[in-house]
Amino acid sequence: MSDPKDTKRIAVVGAGIAGAACAASLQQAGVQVTLFDKSRGVGGRMSTRRAAWAGEGGNECTVEFDHGAQAITARQPRFRALLARAEAAGAVARWQHRVHAEWPAAAVREAWVATPGMPALVRHLARDVPLRLAQAVQRLHRTAEGWQLVLAGGELAGPFDQVMLALPPAQAAVLLAGHHDHWADALAGVNMAPCWTLMAATDDVDWPWDAAEPGRGPLAWVARNDRKPGRSAPRGIATWVAQATPAWSAAHLEADPETVSAALRDALQALLPPRPAGAPPLAWHHVSVHRWRYAVPADRGSLDGRECWWDADQSLGVCGDFFNGGNVEAAWRSGDELADTVAAWLEQPHEAALAAAPLRRPAPAAKAEAAEAA
Repeated sequence: MSDPKDTKRIAVVGAGIAGAACAASLQQAGVQVTLFDKSRGVGGRMSTRRAAWAGEGGNECTVEFDHGAQAITARQPRFRALLARAEAAGAVARWQHRVHAEWPAAAVREAWVATPGMPALVRHLARDVPLRLAQAVQRLHRTAEGWQLVLAGGELAGPFDQVMLALPPAQAAVLLAGHHDHWADALAGVNMAPCWTLMAATDDVDWPWDAAEPGRGPLAWVARNDRKPGRSAPRGIATWVAQATPAWSAAHLEADPETVSAALRDALQALLPPRPAGAPPLAWHHVSVHRWRYAVPADRGSLDGRECWWDADQSLGVCGDFFNGGNVEAAWRSGDELADTVAAWLEQPHEAALAAAPLRRPAPAAKAEAAEAA
């Protein structure tokens, strides 16, 4: 008798960490999975951007910036085990960084970063999953054969037996409208705070910290990007990522990039040590900004406290960091939870599966205790 999972085709829409975790876990369970994303690469908010300019003698200077997620922290044993495997594969590295903060006091913290750039962990997770990149899903269409994804230009992808959405809540709500209005309404009520991010390359400076949390002014976080593991910069160059507070970003959400860039550059310069007497002004070789419209969950609205949603009758699932957390681990946990829930449902006999309520795994705390006891 064939495994019911072998005949199922599932589409996962959104190739950030939640979507990659969901797709990879489903594929490992024996399901045929295709991962879609509107961007040209995977990663979502786990992003690294490159910039270049002509240096002395016309030589090109190239730098990079982790302009989305800054680091990865891990609490649950299952996620820590994933990072250990990724570290062994060269996809992540530990980052011990000195942080200057108003409160608590300056300290050395430990986290992980993906290497050589933040998308590397997502690529590692989805390394064996079929990808459809630069494919924006505009609508879902239900047919007798299953779900069709309506792509930009009207192209159809499918049919798929199930569809998992790993998108910002406002974008997932658009696709769910008319198919699962209760979910669509709940997701429309989730407020995702924006974030303006400054990327800058300057002459090197004597700055004793690897990162800072200013505690006042427009900036929430500043990092020396070139001091992260696996990163580098041309000799004599420092690279900076400075992220504005949610409140400042919201207040300037529709401001033009030049205005935002000037304000955040001034705020960053105010954190740097003064130039020595007689020294020329600090040289800024590259300055740009990026607006994350959906950066972190600010208000989860009427979400029910679960890690994900799965509706067996509609063959639809939703995952993302906005369910419970707002960080990389929360996104991974939500995608992994959805995959496990769907895989468990597919394991049931067909008749029972049709009548079954959506299955839920044990709560994360219970799962962590079981893992520690094993």
